[in-house]
Amino acid sequence: MNTIRAMIAASALLLAGQVQAASFTLDPAALPGQATFDGLSKDLGAVIWMNPSNSAEPHSAGIIPVGVQAAIEVSSLAIDPNDAHWTLMGLDLPSALPLPRLRLSAGIPFGLDLSYMVLSMPNSNVEMTGFEGRMAFGNFIPVPMLEANVRLYQSSLTGVTDLEVKSSGYAAMIGANLPVIKPYIEIGSVTTTSTPSGTLGLLVSEYSSTDSTMAIGAKAELAFFIVNIEKSKVGDKDLTSVKIGFEF
Repeated sequence: MNTIRAMIAASALLLAGQVQAASFTLDPAALPGQATFDGLSKDLGAVIWMNPSNSAEPHSAGIIPVGVQAAIEVSSLAIDPNDAHWTLMGLDLPSALPLPRLRLSAGIPFGLDLSYMVLSMPNSNVEMTGFEGRMAFGNFIPVPMLEANVRLYQSSLTGVTDLEVKSSGYAAMIGANLPVIKPYIEIGSVTTTSTPSGTLGLLVSEYSSTDSTMAIGAKAELAFFIVNIEKSKVGDKDLTSVKIGFEF
C-alpha cells in the first residue's frame, strides 16, 4: 500500500510540473537545409510515437464489452536542446521535453482493445492524434497470469505550417497479470514520414525512417484508479512516461 501511495504522489508531482513547462512553437521554415530538417523530423517522430502505456491484459476479457480506461499522461522526451534544428528556430528548450497527452481506450469482445490519444501543447502549434488496435491472446497461453498482445498504431502531427509528420508501427508485448502490479515489456518497429509542403517543400525533401522500439513498464491498480510508469525507446530517443486515470 505504501508503494502505491508513493507512486501516486510521484505521478501527480510529475504531471503538474511537466504540463506547466510545456510551451513552444515550431517554425521549420527557419531551417537552412536537409540535415536540420531531418534532425527535426527524427525528434518529432519520437514526439508523436504512440507508446504502449498499458499492461498486457485486455480491458475486457469477456464477450460483453465492459472495459474502459480514461487517463492523462505526460511523457518526457530526452533531447539535445543545442541541436541545430532547435536553436535555429530560436527555441530555448529543456533537455527533457514534456509531452502532455489524453488517452482513451475501450475493450470490445474477444480481447480486442481500441485506443485514442491526443496531444495539444499549451501556447504551442504542436498537436497530434493517434489511434491503436490491440489484440490480446493470453487465454491461449498455458501459463497462469501470463499475458501477451500485439498492436498496430498510427499517429500524426498537425498544426505546424507546411509540415505533416506521420508515424505507423507494430509491436508485441508480454506481461504478468499479477494482483495490483502488472509489469510488461514490449518490442516493435515504427516508420516515421515527415512531408514538407508549400514554401518548405521547395527547400527540403521528404524524410522517412524505420526504427526499433522498446518499452518496459508496470501498471498499478487500486480499485478503479490506475497508475502506469514506463521507460521506452524509439531508435536512439529515450522517453519516460507517467499515466494516471481510471479503469473499469
